[in-house]
Amino acid sequence: MIGQTISHYKILEKLGEGGMGVVYRAEDTKLKRTVALKFLPHGLHANEAERARFLQEAQAASALNHPNICTIHDIAEEGEQQFIVMEFVDGKTLREMIPVQKTRTAIDYAIQIGDALQEAHSKGIVHRDIKTENIMVNSKNQIKVMDFGLAKLKGSLKLTKTSSTVGTLAYMAPEQIQGGDVDARSDIFSFGVVLYETLTGHLPFRGEHEAAMMYSIMNEEPQPLQRYLPDAPSELLHILNRALEKDREERYQTVRDMLIDLRRMKKDSGRGSRQPQFDAPMSGAAASVPFADEKKTRRKRLWVGAAGLAVLCLISILLFVLRKPAARINPNRTSVTIRIPFKEIQGASLSKDGNWLAFPAKNENEKWDIYWMNTASGKPDRLTDENANWIYGADISPDVSQIAYACKSEPNDVYKTKVIASQGGESRTLADTGSYAKWRPDGQRIGYMRAAPPSNGFPSVSGRLEIWSVKPDGTDNRLELIDSVTVRTDAPSFCWSPDGGSIAFVRNYQEGYREVVVRDLATGKERQITSEKNKVDEVIWATNDEILFVSNRSGTSNLWAIPARGGEITQITQGVVPIGGARISGDNKTLIYQQQEWIGHIWISDIDGSNPHAVMTDDVLVQAGGASFSPDGKYISYAVADVDLSNQEAHLFVMDRNGKNRRQLTFGSEKVVGVRWSFDGKWLAYSSRAIGEPEDSSRIYFIQPFNPGPPRLLCSGRQFRWLGGETILVYGGIKTLRYTINADTPTQIFQDSTFAVPIQGSRQLVFTDYRKGRQGRWIVAVDAQGKQKGEPRKIGPSGVPFYVVGAPPDLRFFLYKKPSGNELWRVWTSTGKEERIGKVFPGLVGITDISMNGKEILWLRWSVPSKLVLVKNLFE
Repeated sequence: MIGQTISHYKILEKLGEGGMGVVYRAEDTKLKRTVALKFLPHGLHANEAERARFLQEAQAASALNHPNICTIHDIAEEGEQQFIVMEFVDGKTLREMIPVQKTRTAIDYAIQIGDALQEAHSKGIVHRDIKTENIMVNSKNQIKVMDFGLAKLKGSLKLTKTSSTVGTLAYMAPEQIQGGDVDARSDIFSFGVVLYETLTGHLPFRGEHEAAMMYSIMNEEPQPLQRYLPDAPSELLHILNRALEKDREERYQTVRDMLIDLRRMKKDSGRGSRQPQFDAPMSGAAASVPFADEKKTRRKRLWVGAAGLAVLCLISILLFVLRKPAARINPNRTSVTIRIPFKEIQGASLSKDGNWLAFPAKNENEKWDIYWMNTASGKPDRLTDENANWIYGADISPDVSQIAYACKSEPNDVYKTKVIASQGGESRTLADTGSYAKWRPDGQRIGYMRAAPPSNGFPSVSGRLEIWSVKPDGTDNRLELIDSVTVRTDAPSFCWSPDGGSIAFVRNYQEGYREVVVRDLATGKERQITSEKNKVDEVIWATNDEILFVSNRSGTSNLWAIPARGGEITQITQGVVPIGGARISGDNKTLIYQQQEWIGHIWISDIDGSNPHAVMTDDVLVQAGGASFSPDGKYISYAVADVDLSNQEAHLFVMDRNGKNRRQLTFGSEKVVGVRWSFDGKWLAYSSRAIGEPEDSSRIYFIQPFNPGPPRLLCSGRQFRWLGGETILVYGGIKTLRYTINADTPTQIFQDSTFAVPIQGSRQLVFTDYRKGRQGRWIVAVDAQGKQKGEPRKIGPSGVPFYVVGAPPDLRFFLYKKPSGNELWRVWTSTGKEERIGKVFPGLVGITDISMNGKEILWLRWSVPSKLVLVKNLFE
């Protein structure tokens, strides 16, 4: 067939042949691109079963749209020849590359394979023939999973007998060999075989003939990985052992669970180990020292070395005798999940004796209150009547008589630090701003935090992280410390030392990592307890002088312990669900912590808030401000982060407005935060920064959503907005600059310290003013040169607190909400006319975009599903 033209495809060369088809490289003469054509093998065209299976392959694969899955362009027929037009992958099969020399590279490949399988399984598609021959690595080192010819669609016609062993024997799961039902867990077993082979170049199960191979898979343990990789980390052994479990009930139940472990191990391996460095042996001139002098020098060195060794031994003995032994985690500790009737809780607290529990929880009306319960038995009793938008933590006083907490009634309110009796009653406000309330161990003061920007829920006086304290009666409010290093606080946390003389707190570095720091309040001296450049989100000081903290040092947020003086870090929990908070009882016997994932879903409603419906329901975290309509309303772009907030990566996706056909557009170690379409729908602009870079290093990129190539860098900045055509306005911190994506020199719009956007079709512009005393959004008339004419008019009702929640791309109106109730109002920019148009649906917390035609709203709905876990006898 080489040289022939089938339909409008010119056959160039044969690429390969297998049991399910012959593949050729071809040129698409219409679109001028290289493609791959897959034909049924010669002699099978008349076999209806094979034709049906061939068609099923195309249908299964064409339903998938993922960067790690080979794209299906078309299904065609020429005469009696039926063929599939596929993406041409320029690269090698994974079989040709094994064993992969670097473990980290093998794990990278495995994560990409897992991502592809997760996408297929989410669409009800089981591959059933995962093997190294069906996985390609292209010239960009990107994985492409091929050949869905044996895929089984849920609800589709079975084309093979139940007892037939379809697939390649060495990669089959035991249930597949037995001819039983095959599901996603069967793919996980095959995936485990592929990972083993990628690492070692060998199969985990061996047999000289088919019957022996089947026996090995069904009855024998895999060949020990250490035989080929003596230094294989224990995490890798765990992943392979769980993936290759013969009983699928004992196997990973979803590819997502396996991916969590793989990504965690990748992070650990990336950190490396600190190895001691030694001086190299002397050479050159040193080698020419006369023999006698060399002997004297050697004797001198021996004496000096012996004396030094004796001193070191003496110091070691003294340290061993005088040191306070570190507390040890009890291997026989027990854990139990506490049954509570709430899906979302935040910042639970234990009483000193470990018998009582207080926590904020969200009720069915999406409102928060404080609840109180016994840890052994009983149900939660509501203590407060806040019906708050958010309550941040609860802390029980040492005498168990009161509970301190922080809450805010509306999203744009500041937190207030409050206290309420544990028996109920009226709550009292102790501080008009501040959060994360913590009782000092003597019960005489309550500490709280004021945070550095951009957290404006409890703003600090200095613009830095501040820790204050106040007496329980609300008097003697005083500043305890200012952290001059912390630039912002996304996850504030602090705790008192057992004697109340020191404070341990989480220091947030500009590069994005956090460490535990202890400050002596009397002297101001500081000690940094951790130095690992990970994410720390919680810190607790136990009375045995152990500091417990939550960190993602294992890949997922877990609990760890370290002596307050510093030293060896010990892992307490080993879960794959991230931990969001913890407390320990005064006798150190009882620990409470919560498992939680941050989930953000996209919803669409009419402009008046009616007819809300979810676009996506799977457990992902859509970034705030990271979703927008395409101009025609057919597509949605969005940025997705990990449900574990300690994992910072976030990437850009595009999908149909019904949530189908999702495609990832950005990759690598970066965090995408804002996404907007150009007015013609040809481009997407987004803001991104590399992991570990500070926020002010963000850059603006643009990319074509339907013909994605490498993203193109426009400029530095984070806030931006399209201005029709190929023009983007970017606020760089001082000026609003107008960029054209094909021009190099920007021009300034309006005045300094304002982010200004001209309104389409008028001589007006909307600007956000950041100058002191003029903060807010304004409208002003301008002349043809863009200079101000007359006085600006503020958007929204004068003298009434409100917050703007969204505007269409052309800014012809703004939506805003008043603090009282859920009423949704619209103000027209041309006339200033205001009108009430509807209500905000409960739980829809943020508008991320309004459609170009002004008829629909794109919402985000966040949830934090949580579980409370009680640990008994934590320390030995």
